[in-house]
Amino acid sequence: MAEYLSSWNDGEAKTRILEFVRSVTEPGASFVPDSERVAAFDNDGTLWCEKPMYPQANFVVRRWAEQVKADPAKAKEQPWKAVAEGDRAWLAAAVDHVPDLTRGVTEAYDGITVGAFEAAVRGFFDSAKHPTLGVPYTGIAFRPMRELIGLLEASGFEVYICSAGGRDFVRVVSEEMYGIPRARVIGSGATLEYRQGGVYRTNGVEQPIDEGPGKPVHIWTRTGRMPLLAGGNADGDSAMLETAQFALLIRHDDADREFAYDAGAEHALAEAAKQGWTVGSMRDDFKEVFAR
Repeated sequence: MAEYLSSWNDGEAKTRILEFVRSVTEPGASFVPDSERVAAFDNDGTLWCEKPMYPQANFVVRRWAEQVKADPAKAKEQPWKAVAEGDRAWLAAAVDHVPDLTRGVTEAYDGITVGAFEAAVRGFFDSAKHPTLGVPYTGIAFRPMRELIGLLEASGFEVYICSAGGRDFVRVVSEEMYGIPRARVIGSGATLEYRQGGVYRTNGVEQPIDEGPGKPVHIWTRTGRMPLLAGGNADGDSAMLETAQFALLIRHDDADREFAYDAGAEHALAEAAKQGWTVGSMRDDFKEVFAR
């Protein structure tokens, strides 16, 4: 099994992962049948780089700029006003303006078909580059996590992405980046409506969103099981990690190769120490961060 994790340094995290996978796949008291082996991973910050801006945030901000160009009157309202004025401070603190942020996100692609939305997402991934790494967004997946997915799949697990971000955004590249088929992407989503032979996005948000307590709800709704193994990196993943037999928390502590930050993960790190979750240090446990 260890050959699957070639980008992981030898250490406690790698050892605990391998021991758990062996315990549930080899005959013994801890054996779990293939049909019950479900794994779920958060996406932003767990499977791909989320700094200095979420990839989907970059995608949406570009759309807001297009909308302001098409309708200059929008520049009087947030969040379009922040884009028009180049107000980086407002955009950086957008999560503090939830009503404006929610309105902007839901109106960005309201009224178009799911196919048209997918084409827009594909165009973004085909053209945009990460602002500091200088590579296409399809190149920002963490290699060690991709290897872990491969190990789990080879061990009879059905692996799901469970993202607070947009389900239909991640689906476009999930197989390309992680080998996970689009049918196994769970995430937050716009409300949808069928009309005139097509499925259209509307300006609502499906509830609950796939964050915090919404993650276990979404996983159960989709799979009928709680995850045997779950991986996350932030406080919003804690509820999902609590439901798993094996919880992996990725810690961003490598300023040289990626980013170093614990903000937004303070509760998760405290729970990891309290509940015995495995913490994967990007600095100490990742031999390589990104695929070459």
